[in-house]
Amino acid sequence: MNLKLDKGITIIALIITIILMLILAGVVIYFGNDAIDKAKLEDIRTDMISIKTKAKIVAEQYNFKDIENLIGNKVSDEEIQKLGLTGKDNNQIRKWSNEDLNGQGLSNIEGDTYVVYYDLKDPNNCEVYYIYGYEGKYSLSELQD
Repeated sequence: MNLKLDKGITIIALIITIILMLILAGVVIYFGNDAIDKAKLEDIRTDMISIKTKAKIVAEQYNFKDIENLIGNKVSDEEIQKLGLTGKDNNQIRKWSNEDLNGQGLSNIEGDTYVVYYDLKDPNNCEVYYIYGYEGKYSLSELQD
């Protein structure tokens, strides 16, 4: 039996191949996670823009004559502090539930995760907040910067 005629892969070549595949997999996972995070941020931002547009319409519709009938439920004091809305009128801060979103034609957005601050002085100055935050940012204006 002639061993020189046997051709095969050496253990060193196999180890090098495995190491290269692990490095490649690590790079793909790293950049894949980054792309997923960016897509999630874009989804949050898009939802917030849609809610802000509807909130402006609601604000102009009510013209702030009947604040109690604005869309949304009152927000807890803990959530107001978390979002940095202390010192603002609590009647102007509302959390939109699934029912509120469905009523505004936004059924594809998850309810109870967005809070709207209605500005009494300027309905165009409404602000939308994401309760869970994204990298320490909660408001639409912060996420757009």
